[in-house]
Formats: sequence, structure tokens, C-alpha cells
Amino acid sequence: MTQTTDHSAPGGTVLDLTKRLPPEARAHLEQAAREDARRSAAGLADASTGTVRLSAETDNGQLLIIEQPGDGRRGLKALVPASLTNPDVWRHRGEVLTHAAGYHAAHSPVYAWRIVKLSSIGMYAELKAAAGYLLVTEYGEMIDEAKRQAKKQQGYADHSDVAQLRAERREKGKARRRENLTVLSATGFTSYVAAVVGIAQVWGLALAFPALIPVIGVMYACGARELRRRGADFVVFEPATEAEDAPLTDTLINKALRTAGVFTRDDQQIKLTAPIRAAEINGVEAAFRAEGITVTKLLAKSEDIAGALDVPEDWIDIRSLNSPSHISFWMTDRDPFAEHRPSPLLTHTGPIDAVKDGIPASFDKRGRPVMLKLVELMMLVGGATRAGKGLVLRNLVCGAAKDMRVRIRIATGKKPAEHSVYAPVLSTYMHKQPRRLSMLLDLYEKNIDDRSRKLARKGRSTPSAEDLEEMGIEILILDEAADYLDTNTPSKEKNALAEELTVKLDSIARAGAGVGVFLVIAVQDPKKGMIDTRLIANLLERWALRVADATSANAVLGSGSVGKGMRPQDIKRSQAPLGIRKGAEGEILTRAYMIDQNEAGEAAKIIAEAVQLRGQRGLLPGQRPDPIEDALVALTGYTTACGGIDGLGDPAPVGQPAAATEAAAVSILAELLAVFEDAGNPQRMKTSELLAGLEERDADRWSAAALGVAEGDVPSYVRTGGSELRKAIYAELDGTGRTLAAKGWTAGGRANGYYLSEVHTAAGIAPE
Repeated sequence: MTQTTDHSAPGGTVLDLTKRLPPEARAHLEQAAREDARRSAAGLADASTGTVRLSAETDNGQLLIIEQPGDGRRGLKALVPASLTNPDVWRHRGEVLTHAAGYHAAHSPVYAWRIVKLSSIGMYAELKAAAGYLLVTEYGEMIDEAKRQAKKQQGYADHSDVAQLRAERREKGKARRRENLTVLSATGFTSYVAAVVGIAQVWGLALAFPALIPVIGVMYACGARELRRRGADFVVFEPATEAEDAPLTDTLINKALRTAGVFTRDDQQIKLTAPIRAAEINGVEAAFRAEGITVTKLLAKSEDIAGALDVPEDWIDIRSLNSPSHISFWMTDRDPFAEHRPSPLLTHTGPIDAVKDGIPASFDKRGRPVMLKLVELMMLVGGATRAGKGLVLRNLVCGAAKDMRVRIRIATGKKPAEHSVYAPVLSTYMHKQPRRLSMLLDLYEKNIDDRSRKLARKGRSTPSAEDLEEMGIEILILDEAADYLDTNTPSKEKNALAEELTVKLDSIARAGAGVGVFLVIAVQDPKKGMIDTRLIANLLERWALRVADATSANAVLGSGSVGKGMRPQDIKRSQAPLGIRKGAEGEILTRAYMIDQNEAGEAAKIIAEAVQLRGQRGLLPGQRPDPIEDALVALTGYTTACGGIDGLGDPAPVGQPAAATEAAAVSILAELLAVFEDAGNPQRMKTSELLAGLEERDADRWSAAALGVAEGDVPSYVRTGGSELRKAIYAELDGTGRTLAAKGWTAGGRANGYYLSEVHTAAGIAPE
């Protein structure tokens, strides 16, 4: 029973009667409702879901309604098992049949020889038996025995008994050869031979061979019977399911589990709970149960199971379904991490919820997205040079940029250009500024305290969705952290500053997650102790890419991790950015999605869409108050919003238009899209209409006075404003490979302006 309602309650209020009735009364009412539904039209079925609604009236006149959900299959489909209509199941069955056909075709010469051999044994046995029957050979032993007995008793051979036995033998043989069965058999055999010979002479041996199939089949059966009589084992057709390249079947799984030592008794075997089906990445999935077997036991033997299946351990995946004993077993016949997979962010439009849904940062063995939720984001990312740390951070930043609540701040020790593509959405971006980073961390600690007090005044210890909307979400990314945190340098001053930064970061790592402040630290080689273990201990989420050795692996994943089977030091260079992610839900082998910025400019496209989304809501850096960056500017007189000078992380003096101009320039396409949206998203808009909309949004830049045009001089305003608009568009798109030009049209009146689809394309997002 899924729902019980009282429709006679005052005001139409829905009441749950199941909480008021004793179990025996509830069961009685349910039974009464079902019986009444069978007798009358009170049982109604939903045409789309198959839900059956049963009703019955209680003793006090209330209406009891019981809903029984169906599987949405009606008519003839309801009579057909779901497995027969599942295309993935049929695809796997087709693979099994195709493999079996190919396997048996390849082994057909062996089968032919075995059939000929077995048929020969059968023919020999039957001819011998027939000859013995017709020649009465059993009398031979009797005659020999009579001779031995006569010689033993009388001392000489007495042939009287022998003569009598020979007479009986001749008489019985003559009778046997005249039997109807003997005559008919001989006639049939000679006729059959004559027919075969005739066919061979007239039509050739090619047609004579099929005529021999019946006798071969009979002799095959006789040969099998003869071998069984002798107690000899024989195999003609080998099972294709046990071949090394066979698709996954229950037979193969049973064999592998027995070989791996999972099964300890001969009678143990799996029981499929659903048909085996084709799955992701050219894989196959089987759901089964086995007596005394749990997921934990299988995971402990995963290496042995992979060995029994003759595949690398990475090619199998074992998970629990609805209980530890209900197992999902997945296997593929190729490396699931051999190829890059494009990020889902490239095709996704609109904002995302990085807290509730997470960021699709990587994929697992089965090709499924591994979501990186911000609530888990106190993370250490470690890996050698070119192991893929930059790609991991790219997925993180691009995803976070599409959550409007998130303020992203990056401090990097090397390669400022690697993160400059994100500059338009970065609230703070600094390159090699340890003193400024120290001040930033002080402001972070104050911000965490302010958030905690604000939540305390509301009577909450953790923020709700409304609180995060109000306060915002903070992410601080410290890339190439060794340049900031290494305390083993020759400079005492630098070592002291590194210790100071470590203490402040540790404070943020301990207290930030509970109020919506998160920290990500990326480092190349943590084994030398450049990051204090106190800080690492509070970074509960770990992501280890390819590292140099086991010491580095343990430094990232935690002490003893390599001994437990986690071996990021064994990852090949060609597999980057493959790594092991360790979190609250355990360890998972995962590879970061590809966002190709160098060749395809894909990160810029995602950031362009994020700029548009944030710009429409006034959430770009500089468009809304920023308590941390604003305080940092007040302390230093310099800003690193949008990356400061040229977006490369160098602080720009306040009042210098570099940072502000950069923010305005990158948002011009977003402003155009906002004007289109205000007008109802028409297919195209005149330049004069666009300028009017831009003036409403930013009069300081787009009014006639700001453009130096006399008020009321419309032609001059459109000409000058159009020129400024073209310059702004060109400045924004310079270096991106995209263009946007004004176009004229005559349909519907001669005019000049821009098409909405082309503005979308220039912004690097799919047209709506």
C-alpha cells in the first residue's frame, strides 16, 4: 500500500489513516477495498503508469483509497517479461550467439574429426555385433569349453559334444540369417549403398555426402553408446561460453569465482536476478546473488577474479545493489580509460547546482559521471608533472563558474597563463603573491567567523540553501602550493611565511566547510614534507593522479594506502588524467573529463557562457559587493579581481581601468543577450534598438552624452554608438577565433543590426 487518504476530512485536508488504525484493522480494510474493486468499477487504472486505485468505505463513512503502483506496461506488454523487451538484454544475447557461431565455426574441423572418429567406433562396434549375431560367434566359446572339459575328464578329446554344438550352431545361424529382420536389414543396407553410389555417379560426391548424414548420425549415436559402455569420457562440442574471449555469462562467472577461490564448495554457484545485459563502454553487467557471498568478499578477491577472467583488474567493477549480497558485476573487453571523454559541461546550457547535484568532473570505469559536490570540497590534489592536475582544476573551475552563488579565488605559484582563461569570473586571482595571500587568508578567517555568527543568530549551525544564496559560496584554490607552503627552503623569512600560511589554511580547512567556505590545494610532489601533515589531515577529499613512487602516493591518499591496493604510482603517462579519488564513500578509480583549451578553446566557451549567465544577474566580479576582495583592496590599494593586470594575477592599482575595463569588455555579449531577452528574444534587432536597450542598462557608457553626440541627433547616435559597439565586440572576441558582425536586411523593412543566433555563437554557447 503506497497511500491512504481521507477525502471526507474538513476543508479537503488529506489525512494519513495508516497512523490511526491498528495493523489488523488496516489489513482488513485493505482486503475489503481489493475485493470491492474486483466486484465493481471502483478499481481504476492510470493509463500512463498502470497505477491501480482501490477504494472501500469504512464503518464511519470515510473513504479509504489504496494506490498500487504498476510498471507502466499494459495490454499484451503486461504479459511479456520485461527482459524480453529490453534492448540491452537482446544486444548481449546477440553477442553471445554471434560469438558461439564464430567459435563453433572455427572449431568445425576438430568437430568433424571427432564425429568421424566416434562414427567409426560406432560402425566397428555395430558391424562386430552384427557379424557375431549372424555367425553365432557365442558358440565358439562353448565349443572351446567343451573340448577342454572332455580332455580334462577323459584324458583325450571326445568330439561328440563338440559335434553336437557345431550342429546347433549351424542350425541357429541358418535360422538367424533367414529372419525377416535380417533380410530387411540387408535389403535396406544394400539399397541405401546403391542409392548413394548412384547419386555419386550421377551428381557427384558433393551431393552424395549429404546422403551419408543419416548413417553418420546413427553411427555417431552408436559410438557414443559404445564409449559410455566402456566408461570412457568423450567430448565432441566444446562449450563456447568457456572460451577466453567469450562474452560474460553465468557459466563464465561461476568458473572465474571458483578459480579465484571465492567459492569454497562444489555446489556453490551464482543465481542471476536479472538477464545479463550490455552496458556502458562496451561492457556487460550481471546482477546476481550467491550463497554466502557478499560484495566485500568479492572486492577482496577482485585481482584474482580479474586474473581468472584474463583481464586487467581495471576492466571489472563490483558494486552492491540493494543489499551487500545483491551484486552488480560489470566487465568490459577494452580499457575503459583508454580514451578522453569530453566534459558534459560543453553541451550543458544554463546554470548548475554545484552543492546539491555537484560538478561532473570525471568518469568512472563504467563511463558514469563522478560528481564533485562542493559540500565535500576540502580537497588535496596531487600528481607529477603532466599528470593532469590542471585538467582536474579546469573541470572544477568551469563547473563552479556556472553556479551563480560561487565566488572563485585562485592563488598559483607557477604558470599564470594556465588560469587566465578563467579571469572574467574570478573574484580574486593572484600569481606569486604570498604576502597578499596571507592577507586574503586573514579575511577568509574573518568571513568564516561572520558567517558563523549570522547562522547562530538564525539558530542554525549549518547553512540552508537560502543562506548560501544570501551569503554566497567561497572556493579558494591554491595551485602549485609548494611555492607557498614549503618550509624547507634556504630562506628563513620564506620558511616563516610558509608556516604562517599553513596555520591559516589549516584554520580554514577545519572551520570553513560548515559555513560554505571550501579549500582546494594542488601540489606536485608532497612527499618531501612541504605541506604540513596538520593541514593535510583536514583535507578529507583526496585525488591522487600519477605520482613518482609509493611514498608520494601515501602522502596524497593517506598513510598505508598503497598497502591497501591504491597504486597511483603505477598509472601510465598515457593514461593521464587518470587517478584515484578517495573520499567519504571510499576509493574510486576515475579519469577527469577533457576540456581542451589549447586546441579548441573549450574552457573559454564554458567561461563565456558563465559570463553571460552571471552578467544577466549582475553577479560578475565588480557587479556586486565582495566582502573579501573589497577589504583586500581597502588594505592594499590594489585589486586582483579578474586577474588584475591583463588577467595574469598581477595586482592592478585601484582606479586604473585595466581590471574594470576587462570586466566590462568581456560582458558586452552578455549585455546584448540581455537586451534580446528583454525584447522577448526576437530573431534579430536593429542597431538603434540594441543601443536603446544598452543605454537603459548602462547610461554612463551608452547614452548620447557619453558617446559625445548631441541629444536628439538619432542618426549620429546610431552611427557613433554602432561604431563603439563594434569596437567592444572586437575587443572581447580578439584571440578567440570567433567573430560577430552587423548585417543588413530588407525583409520587413530595410535595417542594419545583429541576429540573435549569431550573438549566441559568438558567445560560444548553443543557440536557444
